Amino acid sequence: MDISVCIPVYNVELYLKRCLDSLFSQELEGTFEVICTDDASTDNSLSVLKEYQLAEPRLKVLQLAEREKISVARSLAICAASGNYIIQVDSDDWLQPGTLSSLYQKSVETNADVIVYDYVVEDSGKLLEKKHFSKEGFFTEDKSFIQDIFSGTSVCKMVKHSLLSNLLFHNFEISWGDDFLFNTEILLKAETIYLFPRTFYVYCTNRNSISFSMKNNKDEMLEDRITSVEATNLILGKFQASDKLKQSLLNYHIYKFLIFLFRTDSTDCESKEQLKRLTDGMRELPLMTGAKYRRLCLSAKFPLYALAYMALRFDFKLSLIVFYEKYLKR
Repeated sequence: MDISVCIPVYNVELYLKRCLDSLFSQELEGTFEVICTDDASTDNSLSVLKEYQLAEPRLKVLQLAEREKISVARSLAICAASGNYIIQVDSDDWLQPGTLSSLYQKSVETNADVIVYDYVVEDSGKLLEKKHFSKEGFFTEDKSFIQDIFSGTSVCKMVKHSLLSNLLFHNFEISWGDDFLFNTEILLKAETIYLFPRTFYVYCTNRNSISFSMKNNKDEMLEDRITSVEATNLILGKFQASDKLKQSLLNYHIYKFLIFLFRTDSTDCESKEQLKRLTDGMRELPLMTGAKYRRLCLSAKFPLYALAYMALRFDFKLSLIVFYEKYLKR
């Protein structure tokens, strides 16, 4: 098998057939399979999969008896895959015509561990193209330079199957931030990364998707942030990383920590305890200094300090928006 396409599925009956059609209409000189893990959907997603499977033998359907974290559904599909390369697709998104053929040809030409490609955004029926990178070829510089490109999402990458064995990612149950953990481990593990600036993937802005619904569940988001920090520490303990990459990963966690503070009320006792666990975990991240740790603690205690920290260190515009929404719009 040349390519395995792995898809976690949960309550996407309105989008699922479009995703599957985009895959099985692909022309490919080699062979491919599609593996879908239904994460105990409560709509007709599983019925759509089973009906589609009757006409398409290349579709494998796996089922989880109870709702799990997204990482569990992803891992189940990946572990069942037999392709030389693995591609991940979210079930409300789809692939452009010619994607698998182009990626397969590029894999034969390069034999790269990972091939990274680009995406367009679909919103209200319109495709909004944004170039996230333009250089084609093997990336041989410090991996910190492509961390932002690489770590955003687990889709838009074709990864050699051999890189996916013994992943620490498989040991963690997480929904919010699972992409980051998967990508960080693959980034550190890969020896050859090829940048292919073609927009093969279409990302759908589905307001009912898991990533959007997660934003309304602050407790789960906070627990996943704690898990993400713990997993990052373990991954960095297993693989060699430059100080630049470690700093980039640290900045990512600090930024996400501040974003979470803007979205939640941390005054109740349970949130305070969770935030303490999170800050204690972040204290162990490589390159975390005493001064940075104190800023985290002050940010958790004083919302205006968190806004100032965000404005001065990361995103001034976002800080103004949050300040307006929280304090002036009232």
